[in-house]
Amino acid sequence: MRKYLLFKDLGPNDLPTLKQLTTNEICKVWAGTSKYIRKQLVEKKAVDIGIGTFALVLVHAKVGEDKVLPVERPVFQLCRFMKKFYKLQCAKTKIPKETPFCQLDFQQIGADIHFRPEIVEQCIHETLLFFAGAIQDKREVEFSFRSVGILAVRRSVVSMTFFDNCLLELDTTGNMHTALLGNPKMMRIVAFAGKNDYSRLSQDGVIVLPRLAVVIPHQASDHVMSLKPRRESAPWGGGARRGPLLLRV
Repeated sequence: MRKYLLFKDLGPNDLPTLKQLTTNEICKVWAGTSKYIRKQLVEKKAVDIGIGTFALVLVHAKVGEDKVLPVERPVFQLCRFMKKFYKLQCAKTKIPKETPFCQLDFQQIGADIHFRPEIVEQCIHETLLFFAGAIQDKREVEFSFRSVGILAVRRSVVSMTFFDNCLLELDTTGNMHTALLGNPKMMRIVAFAGKNDYSRLSQDGVIVLPRLAVVIPHQASDHVMSLKPRRESAPWGGGARRGPLLLRV
């Protein structure tokens, strides 16, 4: 989407909803969003999230010397405008034309986590703006989609890895487990604990989303610093929240 092509630096005033929400609330919105994405993938629909599209594709994995297995695997196709604008590199993926597409359903996500849909929409939009801002600044980024996988940008190279339980559920051929065990290339698409620590390249910090934090890697204990814009203080102390957050039932 062109709205994530930034021609100037982001400021706190560009992220008013993230400023008002707590880190836990932001992560809750994205947990609900990730759940929605996975549900659509189970139904074999492609999901456009604004910066790219999640979808299922059929691939053929070589196992052993001469055995080739059909496998259904998820992919993330980065928005072509973002790829060109930010000069990013990513694996070529082609989503079948017959695949039905859908957008994020803020109403459904909001109902699932009991948040107002407009809060969900703005939280998602501003987090994606934050993601675009990090890319604009050429920062290393890890964007976690709970129950789905991890989108990473390292030295302008974009990659998407998926959690093993997601891969196994989405594949209806029944061949994913065999393909993962028998094909080293297939194992590269798996996200697992500790893999990101090993893969991190930056010495000045990795931006982790949706936590809106920066992690200094390659230390005995990773140092985490919040990047979330702070909301204004109320006259009586503490943060002031504007408007209700929860969905009324």
